[in-house]
Amino acid sequence: MVVTKEYMRTLKYVLVFVCGFFSHIALNAQEETGYEMKGNNDYVEIDILSSYYNQDGDNAAVTGGKGTEELTDVSTLFVLNIPYSKTKSLLLSAGVDYYTSASTDNIDTNMSSASSEDVRAYINATYSTKNLKKARTFGVSLNGSSEYDYKSLGGGLNFAKEFNEGNSELSVNALAFFDSWELFFPIELRATATVPTTDRRSYTLRTSFAQVINQRLQIAMSAEMIRMEGLLSTPFHRVFFSDNVIPDIERLPDARLKIPLGLRATYYFTEKLVLRSYYRFYTDDFGINAHTLSLEAPIKLSDVFTITPFYRFHTQSAADYFAPFSEHQSTEEFYTSDYDLSELSSNKYGLGLSYAPIYGLTRTKIFSNVLLLNSIALRGSIYNRNTDLNAYSIAFELNFRY
Repeated sequence: MVVTKEYMRTLKYVLVFVCGFFSHIALNAQEETGYEMKGNNDYVEIDILSSYYNQDGDNAAVTGGKGTEELTDVSTLFVLNIPYSKTKSLLLSAGVDYYTSASTDNIDTNMSSASSEDVRAYINATYSTKNLKKARTFGVSLNGSSEYDYKSLGGGLNFAKEFNEGNSELSVNALAFFDSWELFFPIELRATATVPTTDRRSYTLRTSFAQVINQRLQIAMSAEMIRMEGLLSTPFHRVFFSDNVIPDIERLPDARLKIPLGLRATYYFTEKLVLRSYYRFYTDDFGINAHTLSLEAPIKLSDVFTITPFYRFHTQSAADYFAPFSEHQSTEEFYTSDYDLSELSSNKYGLGLSYAPIYGLTRTKIFSNVLLLNSIALRGSIYNRNTDLNAYSIAFELNFRY
């Protein structure tokens, strides 16, 4: 399917109408006699997640779509959910990613330069308040992240409404991000390369509707509209041409509209076997159309052990502005050799294992309360992409209750 401006404009108007229509229904839903939504838990929940990721390939965008993509990333994330009462809560998350990258090391000609590694730190805070009798939740969020060449600040508002005795829920989220680049051009282009702005802005409107069909089946539908403006290319990505020996930096339009549509279904075969499925269709005005399908099947081996095999398939068409190494014409207005924007398909598969005793693993008394180690989870995956990119990851999670 060819993505035209008229197609994207029509789809945008349809999504705005759908979001507004369902929001109107939720806001004006008749209050249900006797129904009261569930309040917050009476304990603080703490999650600690750590992961290791490794990839390799031969299509690095830093060197024009040809060259090593070797990268390792070690990340740690802390999530703290604090209920102040049955109706008010604060969700805090903070994380650090440390990575080493052979491809970004090629921004300069001397290897093992400062660009070969980086640390990204980020923090998010969401305050939520519930009206239990009206089954409504309102929330506000703030977030920020920083790395050596990129800063981001953002915030958002969210609203959720339960109705139909709690079997239906509509949620609407509005988010905005304001980012800025510190420009690092390839070493041979620093005297000539320029960009019109160093800022990027992103606006997201997301609507989802969840429905319990029966005791075994639950579904959820989602629709998003993401508008991006400003510097959408990466300043240190090179592009090589077939008609010019002098390369340039990646050039992309200063606006992009992305529209993902999702459908999630969960089916409970038995108390010990659940199938979770997810399908997403994605389209944007860069010319990409994509389909993603994922499946996972948690299997309870016992009261304390759960094993979860999972699989994800993704396929997409190429962006209008993509071409491989040395295949662009220098007369083109926009160009990239980033294989994330190429035609591709990928497979990701793996296995998760969790251990969650009914009364927890260990408990420690802190002041007058008890800190309970509630569960331990381990997850490993392998990722293969037909652009010769291969990766694997291992993740570890601890869940505490206080």
